[in-house]
Amino acid sequence: MSKSEKENPTSGYVTLHELHGMQFEASGFSFLPKYKVQSLLAGRHKSAMRGRGLDFKEVRQYVAGDDIRNIDWKVTARTQKTHTKVFSEERERPVLLVVDQSSSMFFGTQSYLKSTVSAHLAALGAWRTVDVGDRVGAFVFNDTKFENIRPQRSSTAILSMLKTIEVYNNQLNAQQPPQSKTLILESVFQKVRSTVNHDYLIVILSDLRGISDKTIHHIFNLKRHNDVMIFHIEDDWEKELPLRAISLSNSDRQVSIENSMKKVREKHQKAFANEKEMLTDQFAEYGIPVLTFNTNERPADQLRDLLKDH
Repeated sequence: MSKSEKENPTSGYVTLHELHGMQFEASGFSFLPKYKVQSLLAGRHKSAMRGRGLDFKEVRQYVAGDDIRNIDWKVTARTQKTHTKVFSEERERPVLLVVDQSSSMFFGTQSYLKSTVSAHLAALGAWRTVDVGDRVGAFVFNDTKFENIRPQRSSTAILSMLKTIEVYNNQLNAQQPPQSKTLILESVFQKVRSTVNHDYLIVILSDLRGISDKTIHHIFNLKRHNDVMIFHIEDDWEKELPLRAISLSNSDRQVSIENSMKKVREKHQKAFANEKEMLTDQFAEYGIPVLTFNTNERPADQLRDLLKDH
C-alpha cells in the first residue's frame, strides 16, 4: 500500500480504511521508556518514565553472565559474596489515548487539519501498542460528548476504536463555529481519573484549547500513579499570522483581515508563545513531556523523529 493510498492530506475527514492502513506505518518509534523524560523537557524538571517495569523477585548469588548493573551492593558488602537482584517478567503496560476531535481541531492551513493529525497519531499509537503486546484503550471526544473505549489488545478491538474516531471526525463541520471545550475537557479527565488506576501510559492528543486549571489538576493527579505524555498539535497560523491578508467567510458574508500590521502580528505571536510556554512549564514541573506536532509534515514521520525506537 502506497503512502498516497493510506492517507489523503487534502481531505478534511479521515476514513476507517485510512486509519487501518496506519498499521503498516506503526514502526520505528516506541512509547516504551528507552529515553529519559528530560530529553523531551529540554532542561526542565527531570524525571524518568516508569515504563513497563520489572517486578523484583529475589536476591541470589552472582553467576557468570548476570548483568553487573543488577548487583546488590548492600548484600554483597554484608555477605562478602557478590549477589545480584533477580527480576520477573515485565508487567503489562496498558496505553490510554485521549483523542481530541473537537471543533477547534477542525483547522489547518498546511497539509493536514489538526483533527486529522490527532486521528493519525491515535491510529499509529494503537497499532504500535498492540504490536508490542500491550492493551490500548481510548477516550474520544468532541465539544459536547465523549466515548470511553476500554483497553484491549486485539486487532478487532483496534478497528472498533478507529471506527469511533472516524465517526467523531466525520461529524466535524466547518459551518459550525468553534465552541469552548473547557467543560468537556474537565468532564473527560474527571472520567479518566475514575477509570484509570495505576501503571498506565496516558497519551493526550490535542491542541489544548480551552484547558482550565481544573483539567490541569486532573492531569497532575493522573501523573501520580501513571505516566502521561502530551502530543500538542498546532498549525503555523496559530503561531504566526501570515503577511498577506486573511479572508474569512461563512454562509452569509466574507471579511478580509489585514495582517501586514506589525503590531497585530507581534501581539498574536507573543500571546500564543506565552500561553504555550506557560502550559509546557506547568507540565514540566510534574515530569510530563509536551511533544509538538505540526500540520505540515506526515504524522508518522513526526512521531518517528520524536520517539525513535533505538
